[in-house]
Amino acid sequence: MGPIAIIFGSNPAVKILEDRLWDSAQKRYLQEHPADRNEDARTILRRTKTAYKRTVAARLKEAESKVRAKWGEFKGGRTKELQKSLATVFRMSDMDWYSAEAGPVPSPAAIAAPYQLLKRMTAGLLFQLLRKDIHFEDLDDETLQALCTYAADEKFPDLLEDARRHYAAFEIGKKGQYFVVAEITKLDPYFLGDEKHHSLIDMVILASAGTGSPEPPKKSRKAAAKKWLAEDRKNRRNDRRFTGDGWEIDLEELKSWASTS
Repeated sequence: MGPIAIIFGSNPAVKILEDRLWDSAQKRYLQEHPADRNEDARTILRRTKTAYKRTVAARLKEAESKVRAKWGEFKGGRTKELQKSLATVFRMSDMDWYSAEAGPVPSPAAIAAPYQLLKRMTAGLLFQLLRKDIHFEDLDDETLQALCTYAADEKFPDLLEDARRHYAAFEIGKKGQYFVVAEITKLDPYFLGDEKHHSLIDMVILASAGTGSPEPPKKSRKAAAKKWLAEDRKNRRNDRRFTGDGWEIDLEELKSWASTS
């Protein structure tokens, strides 16, 4: 925890905001001092803190009371809004944005995407949803984003696990193709982007539950998940790769979600 966050207490949303403010400050510092780009990371961070300590402290002081005023609402995780946001993430995506896990494209039996990617996108849509809410108009974008990130950190794991246990149907794209969360794999070996060596990354496996409208009945959704666990999982491709195409993320961010161990 940074020194400023200690002054304002251990509120996790304030800590998220502080980290982001320092990240922005460091980028600004390097833009203003391009000759320092060759310095080591510790030196750049020290100089950034010296240059922007007062600016960041003022921003945090202004935001801290506003964060605490909304804390009761976000401490519970705003589950319903997160559920709506996750469903929207899936519906706004396209099939070819995912890694095909089983079955032929364009109608694979199972697909996959990184867990952290889905969480980040869900938090981003929660922000867009609340940005239009009159009750949050006094919060600047960075403060509201920090609160939405906190809500996702707190509730997204339970939300996704609940969807898996109850075989919730998610429409991917706008062609009536429904999928269920079949499994959440930890440290899954995957090629990321165009890398030649695999990484270990948490992935969400989605099994096809059928097409059409309305959404498939629970019996079909349950069968789809069981088919993945009993059959398709045993025949996973050894060259499985997630590129991030379509999600508007760069390779460095994608790799940041992989384990370094």
